[in-house]
Amino acid sequence: MNAPESKPISVSDLNKQIKHILENGISRFWVSGEISNFIHHTSGHMYFTIKDERSEIRCVMFKGPNQFLHFKPENGMQILLEGEISVYEPRGQYQVLVKKMEPAGIGTLYLAFEALKKQLSSEGLFDSNKKQKLPTYPNHIGLVTSKTGAAVQDIFQVLNRRAPHVNIVLRSTQVQGDKAANDIVDAINDMVSYNELDVIIIGRGGGSLEDLWPFNEESVARAIFSCPIPIISAVGHETDLSISDLVADLRAPTPSAAAELVSLGTNDIFENIIGLERNLSSSMKRYIQIRWQNVDNTKDRFALQEPSRLLQKHNDRYNELTKLLFQAYRFNIQTFSSKFLTLHEKLYALNPTNILSRGYSIAYREYDGKIILDSDDLQQDEYFKLQTFKGTLRAKKTGEKK
Repeated sequence: MNAPESKPISVSDLNKQIKHILENGISRFWVSGEISNFIHHTSGHMYFTIKDERSEIRCVMFKGPNQFLHFKPENGMQILLEGEISVYEPRGQYQVLVKKMEPAGIGTLYLAFEALKKQLSSEGLFDSNKKQKLPTYPNHIGLVTSKTGAAVQDIFQVLNRRAPHVNIVLRSTQVQGDKAANDIVDAINDMVSYNELDVIIIGRGGGSLEDLWPFNEESVARAIFSCPIPIISAVGHETDLSISDLVADLRAPTPSAAAELVSLGTNDIFENIIGLERNLSSSMKRYIQIRWQNVDNTKDRFALQEPSRLLQKHNDRYNELTKLLFQAYRFNIQTFSSKFLTLHEKLYALNPTNILSRGYSIAYREYDGKIILDSDDLQQDEYFKLQTFKGTLRAKKTGEKK
C-alpha cells in the first residue's frame, strides 16, 4: 500500500473547510419545492425537507422568522423559500437555514387564508353551536376600529339615528399593517376588561386583501373566539369574507349593517310594547268569551231538566267565576301597565334632552361637530361648543389635562 503524498487532515478540519466553502461560496438564494417530514417543534422551530422529483434537502426555520408567516406549512405544500446554506460540523451535514417562506402557485395570501380556515374549522371555531346570542336591548356597545376611518362614522350615524339612548365605547385600533393584528387583539382584551359592554362590533371599511389581512390573522381569530362578550364582525364590503367573519358570533356585510343589526330602534321598542298590550287584550277577550259560552251551555243543559237546586248552585258558581275572572283580568292589566310605565320611564330617563335638563351639557368640537370625550381631543386655546338644555355656549380650552 502506497503512503499518502501529503499529510492527512482530521475529519474536523475537513468539515471546517467544507463549511467555509459552502457558507461563503453560496450566497442567499430562493428555492422552490414540496414540503415533507414537517415538524413544528415545541420550541417554536420548524424542521422539514423540501424536495422535487429527483432530490431533497433538509431545512430549518427558527422561531424568530417563522412567527411572521401568514400561513400554516403542511406536508405536500408547494413553497418558495429564501435561505442560505448552513453546515453542522460535528456531523458533516448541511441544510438550508430558512429566512422567509411563502406558498407557491395561486397566491400567498389566498393559500394562507385557506390553510388557516381549514385548521380553525377543524378545531370547531366556526361551529354555530358555539356562537353567542346577541342581546335584544343592548345598553353599552363597544367599537373596535380606527377612529379616523369611514366605518366608525357610519356606525355612529346609524346608532345616533336608531338608538340615541345607547352608550358607545370606542377603542381605536390599527386596522392595516403588520402591527394591526396585535393591536386588535389588545383592543378586544381591553373591551373585556371594561366589564360593562353588552356587545362588540369589530371591523373596518373596504380595501384590498392585503389591507384586510389583519382580520385573517390566527391571533385575532382566537381572541374573538375566546371573548366572553358577543362580537359582530363587519370587515370590508358585502363580498369580502374574512376569518374574523367566520369565527365571530355574527357577520355583518358592512359596518353600517352591523349598527343596524345590533340596535333596536326606539320606535321599534314602543311598537313592540303596544303589540304586547294588544295581544294580551285579545287573549283576555277570547278567554272571557269562551268562559261565557261554557256558562251559557251549562245553564241551557240544566234548564231542560229543571232542577232548581242544581241550577241555583251552578248560578252561584257562575257568579263566583265571573267575579274571579274580572279580578284576574284587572290584575293582569294593572301588572302590564306597571311594566309599561317602568319601561317608559327608563326610556324617558335615557332621552338625551331630558339628561340636559338636569344640568348636563354636551361638548362638540367647533370645526367638525364631533363629540368631545377627552380633553386631549382639543388643542390648547381651541374653541368648542357646549350644548345645554336651552341653548349653546362657545368656550375655549385654557388648561392642560391633569
